[in-house]
Amino acid sequence: MSQLEPFELEGRLNGLRDALEIVLRHLIAQGGAQDLRAQLEARRELADQQEDPGAVPQAAFAVEAAAAREIKLLLERVEAGLEQRQT
Repeated sequence: MSQLEPFELEGRLNGLRDALEIVLRHLIAQGGAQDLRAQLEARRELADQQEDPGAVPQAAFAVEAAAAREIKLLLERVEAGLEQRQT
């Protein structure tokens, strides 16, 4: 696979986020995604397993933290969309 330009990579990720948000919002609105929502909620916050609070974060920790932030932002967008639907 060839390397993607940063703008193309960002655009593709944004498209995936939008599509996933639509699917999640639909599933939750239909009432059939409580288990899925609970699993996403569990991954929303990254547990800090650090033994030494002064240690420099490892690259793997940074990736996990970014993934947790992405899930948090996605759920916030889904919840905001559900609230708009109800009004």
